Amino acid sequence: METLSFRWRGRFGHFLRAEANVNAFTYPIPPRTAIQGLIAAILGLEKDSLGEALAGVRIALSGVPPQRFWHRVKLRKDPPAALPFKVKAKQKGSRKPEKATLVLQEWLYRPDFTVTCALPDQSERFTELCDRVRERRWHFGPCLGLSELLADVEWLSEEQAEPLREGDYRVQGPCRADQVELRAEDGLGIHLLRLPHSVDAQRTFRHRGYYLEHQGRPIPVHTRHAWRVGGRELCFW
Repeated sequence: METLSFRWRGRFGHFLRAEANVNAFTYPIPPRTAIQGLIAAILGLEKDSLGEALAGVRIALSGVPPQRFWHRVKLRKDPPAALPFKVKAKQKGSRKPEKATLVLQEWLYRPDFTVTCALPDQSERFTELCDRVRERRWHFGPCLGLSELLADVEWLSEEQAEPLREGDYRVQGPCRADQVELRAEDGLGIHLLRLPHSVDAQRTFRHRGYYLEHQGRPIPVHTRHAWRVGGRELCFW
């Protein structure tokens, strides 16, 4: 299976948690649906079509989960007053106050990830994706969650992925909890996260559990879902 690896980084990132309400918490890493959105932006796919058009994409993520901090965001509740149909020469505009509120948002500081992806059933689309990333051409500017948080996408490699036999491996990056069995090892901090895995045209999300090492170190597991890509052992989401 042919894969594409690229670096996805920026100054700030924010991936809103599904259960967040007033205080906008972020996931520590981008969920699979966010990476699907990035690929859709590069290819120019419609927002509501990515769940179907990229349903079969295989994704692996590696990198150290970035630090998080709180940022105060000004959100407007009411739009500004509408402009009148007739404007006088000395008119300075409306003085109607705009209602606004300050909300705390949790942001990621300097997120830097390596994404490895494959589109096994869509060779033409995969070739276009590789060409666009290599030549830095995309339909919509890449971002890290919010459209205001611009990101840089850098081509790294195109390599063949080799499926591995069932056994013990040290997997780089998060892996699905239902596909692996953890192996004990001192000094690791492994967390179980529930992240969005897929979305349909009605914006209904489905979640799965993922194991994440809090410093980005390889996770020792027993699995039959491991792949070797360029000397790295990965589990695709």
